[in-house]
Amino acid sequence: MRRLEILQWVGLFGGALLWGLGHVVGYGITEAHCSSGGVAGGVHFGLAEGLVNGLAWALALGSALAALSVILATRESSYESPPPVGRLRFFAIAALVANTIFMTALLFYVLGTVFNVACRQA
Repeated sequence: MRRLEILQWVGLFGGALLWGLGHVVGYGITEAHCSSGGVAGGVHFGLAEGLVNGLAWALALGSALAALSVILATRESSYESPPPVGRLRFFAIAALVANTIFMTALLFYVLGTVFNVACRQA
């Protein structure tokens, strides 16, 4: 039961934390690319954004798989079952849905940053 609880919390918070981390690091990469020091320093914007957000997406997939493993382990019960099994299943279902949304957001974010012009005058 302890392993399922750990997987449930990893599944619940993993995708959200990785999505936020991808945005913060991506903002830093964009700032480095758009500054004169970043351009002279050879920061390859598309590669850096792709690697950071690709890694975040892959780890968010791991969070989704953790949630899915809890769902499969508790398939004999309902999310309305008494605790702790019902709670585990409920949070795992919510985590799977949330991780799917966060993975989609990460994908759209990396596509938008790589295929858009990062630096332009306001």
